[in-house]
Amino acid sequence: MSDESWNAEPHRLAALRALRLLDTPREERFDRITRLACDVLEAPIALVTLVDEDRQWFKSCVGLTATETPRSVSVCSFAIRQDDVFEVPDLAADTRFREFPAVRDERLRFYAGQPISAPSGQHIGTLCVIDRRPRELDERQRRWLADLGAWVELECAVVQAALAARDVEQAKHDFVALVSHELRTPLTSVHGSLELLATGRFGALEEQAEKLVSIAVHNTDRLVRLANDVLDLSKVQSGRLLLCPTPVELDLVVRDAVDAVEGTAGLSDVPLVARCDPTRVRGDADRLVQVVTNLLANAVKVSGPGSPVEVRCGVRGAMAWVDVEDHGGGVPADQVDRIFEPFVQLGPGGAGLGLAITRGIVEAHGGAVAVSSRPGEGSTFTVTLPVAGPAVDRPWW
Repeated sequence: MSDESWNAEPHRLAALRALRLLDTPREERFDRITRLACDVLEAPIALVTLVDEDRQWFKSCVGLTATETPRSVSVCSFAIRQDDVFEVPDLAADTRFREFPAVRDERLRFYAGQPISAPSGQHIGTLCVIDRRPRELDERQRRWLADLGAWVELECAVVQAALAARDVEQAKHDFVALVSHELRTPLTSVHGSLELLATGRFGALEEQAEKLVSIAVHNTDRLVRLANDVLDLSKVQSGRLLLCPTPVELDLVVRDAVDAVEGTAGLSDVPLVARCDPTRVRGDADRLVQVVTNLLANAVKVSGPGSPVEVRCGVRGAMAWVDVEDHGGGVPADQVDRIFEPFVQLGPGGAGLGLAITRGIVEAHGGAVAVSSRPGEGSTFTVTLPVAGPAVDRPWW
């Protein structure tokens, strides 16, 4: 390690603390490495050390009872200045170390340490082996120690990635809590109040005011739907939203979904055409309406004025099916495998959650949802559901 890198001690300490390993409980992932180091290198002591500002702390320790020692008497502080194995054949004969308490009082004699780097590259500690007699490692043993040190680095990276993933989940949880408690309730109230104003119940509005209120109603409605989608997705992924299966007439589900979207379709001059055979399945009626409504709303959004959206349903053997066909621009080929993932958007508007929630509901019913697309001609989304459906209440995904 160059002098310039070694002098960047604040960066090294920042990398060490970013790992969040200091003062954590022992873990088998590191203990198995120190046990193996003792066996293959025939040493009574092996340590995974993290060199802090004024101490060295042992994440894993075989052969010693201490959990840390002052950095001022740490051989590992010298080892982290190197890029390869730092070896001292006889600590008692080395003027740098012979007065260290571990050498003088505990009669430790041999040391070999492989520097350990954080994922960011800074040396944050060592994997070291210690003996009570003077000795040297041969070339093969030095390679073994280096390889075991690389294993420690890999485990450090895994720990850091796991912690980062946990942080993301916590951030998602906090965001959902914010949406639920701080945004959705006042948004719903504001939306309801604006809708009342728009009806003229409290007096006729001037033309300009009526236009502004209409825009506000539209935007608050979109925000309420976004908040509901975020909460639904959170419940889906955490298994906290249950299906309540009962016998369901799938053709009536389609009719309810058409009714829900008809107003938006009318404003966009998009005809809705339903052709459904009487079809009974077992499922959660409300959630199945949500599925078809999501697919119809997306189809309307990508369709031009006068371009019909068709929805069909029926049954083939043990499986029921629902098709929603539009004549829009189609799904880009590079998006077909991604559009059911959260936050992947087909076009402007929305948050890209509807299809992810749709897939979750359908798969919880034991079914599947797929899309076939013809660039420039349109797309057909097909939902297939087992007629028997789920037997009991169960969480999505």
